[in-house]
This record gives sequence, structure tokens and C-alpha cells, in this order.
Amino acid sequence: MGELTRVLHVFGRLDSGGAESRTMDIYRCIDKTKVQFDFAIHTEDECFFSEEIRSLGGKIFHFPRFTGKNYFEYKNSWLNFFKSHQQYKIIHGHQTSTGFIYLNEAKKNGIPKRIAHARNSNKDSSIKKYTTRLTRFYATDLLAVSKLAGISEFGKKFVNKGTVKIIPNAIQVNKYSFNNQMRIEKRLELGLINELAVVHIGRFESQKNHDFLLRVFKEAVRKSRNLKLFLIGNGPAIEMVKAKIQQLGIENKVQLLGIRSDVPEILQAMDILLFPSLFEGLPGVVLEAQASGIPCVISENITDEVKITNLVKYVSLSKSPDYWADILLRYSQKFKRINTYSDIVEAGYDIQSVSNYYEELYLSQQIYENYYGHSY
Repeated sequence: MGELTRVLHVFGRLDSGGAESRTMDIYRCIDKTKVQFDFAIHTEDECFFSEEIRSLGGKIFHFPRFTGKNYFEYKNSWLNFFKSHQQYKIIHGHQTSTGFIYLNEAKKNGIPKRIAHARNSNKDSSIKKYTTRLTRFYATDLLAVSKLAGISEFGKKFVNKGTVKIIPNAIQVNKYSFNNQMRIEKRLELGLINELAVVHIGRFESQKNHDFLLRVFKEAVRKSRNLKLFLIGNGPAIEMVKAKIQQLGIENKVQLLGIRSDVPEILQAMDILLFPSLFEGLPGVVLEAQASGIPCVISENITDEVKITNLVKYVSLSKSPDYWADILLRYSQKFKRINTYSDIVEAGYDIQSVSNYYEELYLSQQIYENYYGHSY
């Protein structure tokens, strides 16, 4: 048996967000006799996936959160880490806004494979947009979950040249395939009788556009009162969301389910996904919803690469909540629940094929070059 390759993944936290969940899917699937994942995170907290990572043999390292004012402290924490952990030959950065620091330190410490991975099609500040663009100078490999994410974080030129490798988010498709018995059981558990069940899954933050989502739902309730909205997730905007629910007078129509480990089962009970994000990379939630056979009404700002089936309807955020509500109600009645397994797999979004790609990427012994042609 060859030497075990340990890959250091860099995240902000290890919560149940899209990038973390998709990486964990790969981690569960990859051959751990050949490749092991470790994680560098920017918090001391025990996170959603921390216990599972340790159970799979992974290590978790803690770094200070970068504030801009602590540049030298942050830089030195990485310098000291690489000096004392010389076993790493691969670093895979999912937090690209600080990659210009940690990938540079990795480069200076002789780490031959340095991956920068674009996960989103925008950043929530102009400073992060700028620092993210710097990250490419210190990476040997540029990955993106979609063309839109690659263009946003690395530039259109590098996507068009093929320098950025587009690797789609992948899911365990069979976990989400429609199961009518599970639907009956889960609807009973959630207190659903004959209501139309609307779901949103995502971190409670400005990117996800919860304020607009709730106004759309309020209009839908006004037009057809037999609805329930289920919000899955957590995050800094949760108090704002609670206040908005109260303000709109829809407390008895909305359930906040928090962070859940039974999302595949909950999706069986749902009837439609409402997803008006301001921006996304390639949202795995929309893949999961399609895999479970429910229609998805989503923002036009989201890449068309996520549309695998005819279950997806794009709507402009310039349209009114009233207009969105009409689309939501119309699409919720348009489709019979079907099994979309083959559609998702044929489109290349199955976890096994994507895991095989990552395994080859990590284990390849070739000399890696960045886009300037410099080898390391």
C-alpha cells in the first residue's frame, strides 16, 4: 500500500453550508486508504461536522479569523503551521478571500499543490472581491463549481482559456430519490395534512435574500391560504428573519427548522423550493430538490448550469413579490412527482464520479504549473 496522502482543506467554519456539505459528501465517498482529509478553520467552535470528521480520521486545526487589522498575526499563524506540519503536500482552499495569504505561505514553504476553489458568484464586500482575485497568483490549480463562480473569482479570461477547471457540485443522488412512503411519514411528522409545503434551505445571511423570500410567501398566502413555509438553516440574519415573520403576520404559516441532518427526508415532504438568492456559485440545494422531484422557483442571478431538469423556473429579482407568488403557485401544481435519478447522474452530478475526479487530482504525481507556466 502506498503512502497515505493528506489534503488540508481550508474553510471558515464546518457548518452545514453548501461548500462544507459537498466536501463532506466527497470525504465520505473517497478511498480513505489512499486520501485523508484534514481541515483548517477560522473558529475555535465545535461545528456541525466536527465530530464526524474526527470519526472518519480527519484532523481539525484552528486559525484566527482574518479581520484585515490582524494581517501579521494571521500570516504568522500559517507560517508557523507549515513549519510544524511539513507532511502536507496539498492544500485545498475553499475560503478564497484570504487565499492570497495562506496559499502564499504554502508556496514559500514548498507545498507543491495549492488549490483555490471558487464556490460563489459574488462576494459580500468589495475588499473580499479584490483579495479573492489576488489568490490566483499563489495557486497551482484553479477550480470552480460553475463558470459564473470561476469568472467572478478568477476572471473571464482564465475561464475562457480553460485555466479554471469547472467541477460541478455533486450529491448522493439516491439519498434524494422520491419515496412516497417517506413523504407520507415526514409530512405527518411536520404536521402537514393537505397544505402546499414550500421550503428554503440556506444560511441566514444577506446573500440568501430572506426578506424578499418572506414577502413572496406573504403574497402567496394572500392568494391561497393553504400554504406552509419551512426554513432550514441558521446564521447571523436569523433574528431579522424572525422579526420579519412577525411584521408580516405569518407566524402560524412559517416553521424554522434550524440545521437538520434529515434534509433528504424533509425534501420528500415538500412540494416546491423557493430560492431567490442574490448570488450563488452552483447551489447544491437546487440539485437536491430536483433529485427529490420537486419544482424549484429560483433567482435569475443563479447559473443556468444548475438546471438539470425542467423542474427549474428562473425569475428575475426585478419582478415584484406578487409576480413571484403567482409563479410559485403555478409551478407547485405543474408537475407530478417523478424519479429524476438518471437525469442527475447523466448530467455528471453524481458523487461517485466527482469523487473519482478528486482522487485522481490529489494522487497525480505530475508537475503542476500555474497559468503563467511556472512549475513548482
